[in-house]
Amino acid sequence: MADGIEVNSFRVSIFALLALPLLSACGSAQLAGPADIQRAVDAGGTVRFPAGTYLLTQTIVVHKSHTIIHGAGRATIFVFKPSLPQVHCLNDRAFTTPCNVADSAGSIALGSNSFEATDNVDDLRSGDWLIVEEKDPEPSEVVIIDWVQVAAASGNTVMVRSPFRTAFPNSRPWEPGHSGLGFLVLPKSVEGVQFRDFTVVVPDSGFDAPGISVFAAQNTVIDHVEVWDSDGQPLYSYLSQGLTVTNSHGYGGHVLNEFAATVDLSIRDSTFSSNDAALGLDFGTGFFEVSGNEVPSSVNVGMYLLDGVHDGSVIRNSIHFVRSSGSAVGMLARGSQRVTIKNNYLEGGEGPASLGISIGSAYEGLSQPIVSFGNVVTPNWFGSSWSVDYDPTNQPVRNLASNPN
Repeated sequence: MADGIEVNSFRVSIFALLALPLLSACGSAQLAGPADIQRAVDAGGTVRFPAGTYLLTQTIVVHKSHTIIHGAGRATIFVFKPSLPQVHCLNDRAFTTPCNVADSAGSIALGSNSFEATDNVDDLRSGDWLIVEEKDPEPSEVVIIDWVQVAAASGNTVMVRSPFRTAFPNSRPWEPGHSGLGFLVLPKSVEGVQFRDFTVVVPDSGFDAPGISVFAAQNTVIDHVEVWDSDGQPLYSYLSQGLTVTNSHGYGGHVLNEFAATVDLSIRDSTFSSNDAALGLDFGTGFFEVSGNEVPSSVNVGMYLLDGVHDGSVIRNSIHFVRSSGSAVGMLARGSQRVTIKNNYLEGGEGPASLGISIGSAYEGLSQPIVSFGNVVTPNWFGSSWSVDYDPTNQPVRNLASNPN
């Protein structure tokens, strides 16, 4: 092919592979070995997969920027059935960008053009990308994050090309990998990867295995992709920038679609379902747009924004009836800052104290609370089965129960 390669395949039976209750198949399927698929992806460019079912027993890692993995629509199916035991980023997810890690830094003010590292940074080069992150020790997870590009570095000082959009208070103790303010150096960041027009199936292996994982990557596109994942995140991002998800479907058996510690995120016109919360943004995700999406099925919570999610909008989404053995919440936000939630439709939720939208500060599971402020939560529209449309502690409060349609 002119712009890449086409992966051909041989035929085996996969009757026993498709274990998801929402998905059934009959007949035989086309497979290419995972080593062949990895070699094709390693070549970069556009890698086309004709109609057929492809068995993956190990993670396919996209190393080269601007690689496009392109299927033939729903007729191209990747079935992920990993060998065990699971090893991080070797056989614990179907597709991923490379999984990298770490260094440490001093505090950073909003609008700063530089910061001080604790160690010498003469090895940094102009143009290197850095992921700056502050972690809370209780969950050992990111609560503030952004990407910056190095302008120059000398001694312990790093100059950046654009001012910091986010303040990093450096208020948590430094423990490498678990707590405090640090940065990851990405001298060769993977960017411009595209996943288009195929289906991923991840049967239950007894372990959490994401379908598509976008890790420490820039400007990734997921478009017209379906992921059916029995026991992991169907769609997952972490420490990434510029991810766009459009016209795609994430169906989780027990785990939600999760977009964590990701900035400049756009999720549009897609469908998310799970026997858990269906869609979640967490761990400092910021500068985002979530619009025109649908949640047909969820349990306990339809969608959540947790632990420092900031500077974004949740607009024109539709959340169907939320099932619960207790009391459901349509949208749950804890520790969100400067987020606009409006023009969404929430059909209803099960339970005597069900809430349409609940916003508050984040305390649980953190060493330091994250205060919720600057959010706009009206207008939205609600079905009749919520006990309360807006949590009375939300600010501002404006109850609108009519259906915009």
